Amino acid sequence: MANEQEKGAQKEQPEVVSRAGKIIEVDGLKFRDLNGNGTLEPYEDWRLSPQERARDLVARMTMEEKAGMMIIGSHYPAGSHFLPEPDDSRVLNEKDVWRENNPITGQPYPKPVLVTSATKTALNERFQHYFIVRDNLQPRELAEWTNAVQEAAEQTRLGLPVVFASNPRNHVALVAQFGVNESAGVFSEWPGELGLAALRDLELVEEFGRMIAREWRAAGIHKLYGYMADLPTEPRWSRFSGTFGEDVDMVTQYIGAIVRGMQGEHLGRHSVATTIKHFPGGGVRMDGHDPHFEWGQSNEYPTKGSLAKYHLPPFKAAIEAGTASIMPYYAKPVNTSVEQLPKQLWKSEQEQFDERSFAYNTALIEGLLRKEMGFSGYVNSDSGVIDAMPWGVESLSEPERFADAVRAGTDIFSDMSDPSDLVAAVESGKLDESELDSHVERLVQEMVLLGLLEDPYVDEDAAEREVGGEEPVALGNRTQRRSVTLLRGDKELLPLDRDTSPLIYVKVTGRVGPAEVEDKLKGAIGKIWPTAHVTEHVEDADFAIIWARPEIRLFEDDQEGFDLSLDPRAAGVDVDQVQQIERVCPTILAVEMTNPWLLREIEPGARAVVATFAVTPENLLRSLAGQDGGPQGVLPMTLPASEKAIKDSPRDVPGVDCGPEYAYQDREGSVYVLGYGRRFENYSY
Repeated sequence: MANEQEKGAQKEQPEVVSRAGKIIEVDGLKFRDLNGNGTLEPYEDWRLSPQERARDLVARMTMEEKAGMMIIGSHYPAGSHFLPEPDDSRVLNEKDVWRENNPITGQPYPKPVLVTSATKTALNERFQHYFIVRDNLQPRELAEWTNAVQEAAEQTRLGLPVVFASNPRNHVALVAQFGVNESAGVFSEWPGELGLAALRDLELVEEFGRMIAREWRAAGIHKLYGYMADLPTEPRWSRFSGTFGEDVDMVTQYIGAIVRGMQGEHLGRHSVATTIKHFPGGGVRMDGHDPHFEWGQSNEYPTKGSLAKYHLPPFKAAIEAGTASIMPYYAKPVNTSVEQLPKQLWKSEQEQFDERSFAYNTALIEGLLRKEMGFSGYVNSDSGVIDAMPWGVESLSEPERFADAVRAGTDIFSDMSDPSDLVAAVESGKLDESELDSHVERLVQEMVLLGLLEDPYVDEDAAEREVGGEEPVALGNRTQRRSVTLLRGDKELLPLDRDTSPLIYVKVTGRVGPAEVEDKLKGAIGKIWPTAHVTEHVEDADFAIIWARPEIRLFEDDQEGFDLSLDPRAAGVDVDQVQQIERVCPTILAVEMTNPWLLREIEPGARAVVATFAVTPENLLRSLAGQDGGPQGVLPMTLPASEKAIKDSPRDVPGVDCGPEYAYQDREGSVYVLGYGRRFENYSY
């Protein structure tokens, strides 16, 4: 049986590609001469195991090169609209960008921060080899840019490739949001995570992962920041829509399926390395407030054993599926919580938690995640834990924060482009250089397994074929249509009869871009139902379609001292207008369920009600017309009955387990609990 050193070694000649002419032959085999010295070094030898190659490489790296490897920053092509001075005449960015405020939260930094490097400076002076892609480029442009960066990386001292990471890119985002879904509409489009959860289909989720991984690798992206394994037990959390819902068993199975889909059975040349987040579960928010902000920094658990029962199982599934990395959240655990951890992980006899954010928390990373749960991949911090959201370690200098986080088990620091404070931590004696080695070895092993040391380049023609290709687009559209969830039907309205010529009144009301979405919905009617006509006069309409799109915006609505609310009024819906339309003509009400909204004011007056979970207007209408069987989803969460029900429930327990009085009951007596949903074919009219 092969020993641990031999596992994962390449057995046959792989394709070896160089754009700098750095290929040598040894024993009739081809290898990339990454450092250009004409000699085959162990780290260049694909016949060796990833562990052997990583150890050899780390032994050759300077301390500064190791530090640079341990940061991953946002990186942009020269023409990016994210840059203050875009330059469309070039491919590679040639200018560093410094900012005084966090570009996501708007909060001031203690000192100016390098938010992105010039490409060659990043590679040759800051020794960065992990980059976050945020631009929403067309497939060929994206492939050309990633190839150009790889070519520049090939000419560095050690010739190491770049690993490109991205937030999810394959979900419908009619209005994009930086840091969450800034890139959408180019790759195949699928419903949001809650929409996938509404279908309760493990095989579909795994196939989704396989299909989108092919798109990503074709474009030169190797690492996914996602998916969220958080169980959203606080329904007012603005990031609820990024989860797979509140069914812990289903979320656990989905997380395993998404990792297997994205990575395959083992991490390899066709995999997208997956970063599951946010350990040990970010859904227990205090009144819904997010730890991007000081007022939301605490994770407090009021229910004994809730951490192990509800929040850890999805992460365990990710570990068992072989996820490449896990991301801790910004939040810190607090000792006002009831008992959650086994005694051996307690800070002391009297204190359960070390009240530091999870990226600094030795007991939770090294103790719980690695020793208790068996995780052997690498730990990727969330953005800004050093310079923006250092909860629990505010009194430490930035070099001291780096030292503490590295010792706690964090391997790479997200959305950072300047490793100088990590270098300073070593130079000042706060860290020994040798303490960086195991962290860098984990990162290099990922590069090896992804096949990037042999061939980091992509075929630009293949990128155009694969990204947004016919097969994933078709299945994505079908999945959107099926994810729509029928809550209440009406035989005179649904399914839509496209053989008729009705007058339809259309209204979109919500938090962000309602007029833009309304125009798209009207255009979709003209496209898929040419005999129908849109009227601007509700009193003339045969029926109305209202799409209510309430939303809690993370970086706009989450304010200190502000009570987050699930009332659609507070989330941008013109409830009075909805009620007036419902009184005037028969109404189909669609509600975009980014959160489990309170429906008591807008549901009773509608003739039919559906829930949507990120769907294009065309696919919403096709679903309502019965294509692919019409709505097939069920609720992936429980809708609360009232504000009181929310406030009386514990923040660490899902709505389905909050008692019989928690869930909303509609005008027909149906209870909108987890798993509820109807079908056209079996709805009792």
